[in-house]
Amino acid sequence: MKILQIIYESLGSPFGFGGAGVRAYEIYKRLKDRHEITLLCMKYPGARDGLIEGLNHLFIGSESKSLTKSVLSYTLKSALFVKRHGGQFDVIVENFLPSTPFFSILLTKTPVILQVQGIMERHSIKKFNPLYSVPMFAVESFYPALFDNWMFVSDVTATKVMSKHGMKGRPHTVIPNGIDGRLLTNIPATTGNNDKYILFFSRIDIYTKGLDLLVAAFKDINRHHPDIKLILAGYEFNKAASLIPQHMSDKIQYAGFVTGQDKLSLLGNALVFVLPSRHESSPVSILEAAACGVPIVTSDIEELSFVCRNNIGLTFKSGDSAGLAGVLLRLIEDQPMRDRLGENGRNYARGLLWDDIAVSFERYLIETVGNSR
Repeated sequence: MKILQIIYESLGSPFGFGGAGVRAYEIYKRLKDRHEITLLCMKYPGARDGLIEGLNHLFIGSESKSLTKSVLSYTLKSALFVKRHGGQFDVIVENFLPSTPFFSILLTKTPVILQVQGIMERHSIKKFNPLYSVPMFAVESFYPALFDNWMFVSDVTATKVMSKHGMKGRPHTVIPNGIDGRLLTNIPATTGNNDKYILFFSRIDIYTKGLDLLVAAFKDINRHHPDIKLILAGYEFNKAASLIPQHMSDKIQYAGFVTGQDKLSLLGNALVFVLPSRHESSPVSILEAAACGVPIVTSDIEELSFVCRNNIGLTFKSGDSAGLAGVLLRLIEDQPMRDRLGENGRNYARGLLWDDIAVSFERYLIETVGNSR
C-alpha cells in the first residue's frame, strides 16, 4: 500500500515531538519494508525532505519561527497537497488536532482514517487565548463527524467522541500506544541508588501536564526528603523554567529530550514516574515507565484510570498539589509498594508491544482500503 500520514510532529522540529510522533515512528518503522509510507509534516527552519528514521518525510508550510504562522501555513498547504495528490495514495491517515483541521475527507476520494489521540474538550478554553481556543473548541465539536473511518488510541476517547457526535455503535477501532520490548529488560532502581529522583517525562506543557502542581508538590517533598531530586525530561523547557525557584535549581533539573540508552537509564533508575496532567490522551511515557518497572503517579482523570485499574500506580485528585505531594511521599517511603506496583507495570506493558500494535494498525488500514472498493 501507499500510505500518507498527516502529522505535524517530526524528529528535530523545534515545535516539539510528543506521543503522536512517537506512535507514528514506532509503527511505521515496522511497516516500511512492506509498504510505501510518506509522512506529511510541518515545515520548520532548516527542515529538508527526505528520510528520517528510514521513513520518507515531506515538509509542508513555511520556515517561520512563529508557531502560529507555521501551523496556519501547514494546515492550508497540507489540505492543498491532499487535494492535488491524495489520489496517488491507497489510504490516508490524518492525525486529529483541533488546531489543524485539514478537511481531507472532503478533498480526495482516497479513503481517509481520522486517528484521534485525545480531545481537549473545555480545556482549550482554559488554556488558550479566545482567539485560538474558540475556533479549536468549535472544530472539536463537529470535525470527527465528517469522517467514516476512525482510529482511537484509547477506549475512553473513543466512547467520548462517538457518543458526543451521535455515532455510538458505528464501526471504529481502538489501537493503543505501546512500548519497545527492550524496556522490559531494563533494570529498575534499587535502594543502593545514590541519585534518587522523581521523573517527569513528557512534553513540557505547564497547564496540560500540570507542571505547576508538580513543582508546588515537590517543594513539600523536598522538606521531608532533601536528598531526592525532581528531573524533568521533554521538549520546550523554557516554558516551565520560570516555575522553578532559584533556591531549588539544583534540586529540579532538566534532562532535555532523551532517547536511546539515555532514556533507558533515566526511566529505569527513577524512584517514581509522575504525570499530573489536567487532560490527556494515552501517554506513551507512562507505558514506558511501567515497562521499566517504575511505579506511576497520575491525576485521577478518566483517560488515566487504567493506572489504578491495572494496579500499576497511584492517583491523586486532579488539580490538588497537596494530594499529589501526599501520594508521592507515600510511594517514596514505601519501597515494597514501589516494587509491587513496578512488577505489575511490567506485566501490564508486556501486552503492549509495538510489534503487535503495528500489525493491528496495518490490518485496519488494509481493511479500510478493501471496504472502499
